[in-house]
Amino acid sequence: MTYYVEKQLAFGPIRFGVSTRQSLDAIGDDVTLSTGANGEFIRRRQDGFFFGDTERVVGPSIPVKPTINQTPFWSSLKPDGTSRGYSFMALMGFGALIILLGLGVLMKKGPQGWFEIIFGAICIALPILMTAQQRRTIREREERERAEREAAENRNQEQLSWYTKALDHLLVDRTENGLIALRGERKSLDLSYEIWAPAARRVLLRIAFEELSRRGVAGSAEISKLLSDAGDAAGLTPEHIHSVKREFFSSVVWHLLADDRLGTAQEAEIKTLREGLALTEDDVEDELNAVEQFRALRGVAKGLPRAECPIQLTFQEYCIHQAPLDSGMLFITNRRLVADEKKRTEVAMPKVFEVVVDADDSSIIIKTDQKKPIRLRTRNPIFTAGLIDMAASLDERPKGFA
Repeated sequence: MTYYVEKQLAFGPIRFGVSTRQSLDAIGDDVTLSTGANGEFIRRRQDGFFFGDTERVVGPSIPVKPTINQTPFWSSLKPDGTSRGYSFMALMGFGALIILLGLGVLMKKGPQGWFEIIFGAICIALPILMTAQQRRTIREREERERAEREAAENRNQEQLSWYTKALDHLLVDRTENGLIALRGERKSLDLSYEIWAPAARRVLLRIAFEELSRRGVAGSAEISKLLSDAGDAAGLTPEHIHSVKREFFSSVVWHLLADDRLGTAQEAEIKTLREGLALTEDDVEDELNAVEQFRALRGVAKGLPRAECPIQLTFQEYCIHQAPLDSGMLFITNRRLVADEKKRTEVAMPKVFEVVVDADDSSIIIKTDQKKPIRLRTRNPIFTAGLIDMAASLDERPKGFA
């Protein structure tokens, strides 16, 4: 069975295998990180598998305001929630009905039906003509506004360009002069925070990884101060600066977990990094919980635990683990999985061929011979999925069985 964990990190998602994990003695005291200067994953081990992807980066840009020319004419005829829109629709429907009546009169009584047909056509044409006139008025107004907006957009785009250049310059000049230049460009920037803030956050993350590669974990306090100063100069809120530090710390921890190199010595290193970044345990609760789950998996590597399960067990079947779900309980035995929710689900262990943990959603995706995978949310998905992986690999056939 294949077992791997997925996690969204600062610069893109990662996926790594978990089935084979080293013992603490095998990890040793090598505190070299598995994160590179560009925030990338660097594998230090030779076995296992890892997949990473880099998110496509799009520079900050000013959103384009839609115009009436981008709206199809017939869409303008649809009711827009106003009484005018519904009146137009009712008038066109009434006109269509009158035309049908006129056609009936025309076929039965002759030319007398033309009056109804013409009247119905007028009822249909009137909303169309009035809508066309309204669109023409809107188009003329937009043309007048466009000239004013283009001038403002050109000015804002130039300001945004200078701000982006000042941000990028911070990657090579992190001195006070670089911070002053960035602060000056930020003050002259008259754009919504949501437009330029993502670019500033990404530059701060790049600075964090570069500085970590240069200074090491011992310089985490200096890295934290630099990030605070740079974030303030870029105009980021204190909350966003703090979240950048959390994302930075999360990447370092998850890269070590993906490389299966987080032992006692490495845990001391990431604790130093966390304290230097002024992050509390509550700030990085998810990362510490993941570390604890991997540690617990090593504790059961030599033998699966036994637990009490309130479900009926078959001959020579025993319970391994039970985990609370969002809406029920999950029971793992040496022979099957039982998800006791609103709808009870049972899966025989031999039918489980892949288990995926979505660490961001705290969920386990179990793929079986059925088309639709089973998705379960639990507090400790990594540990629970690890037990499923171990249970699925059990070979309890009698010795000498061929």
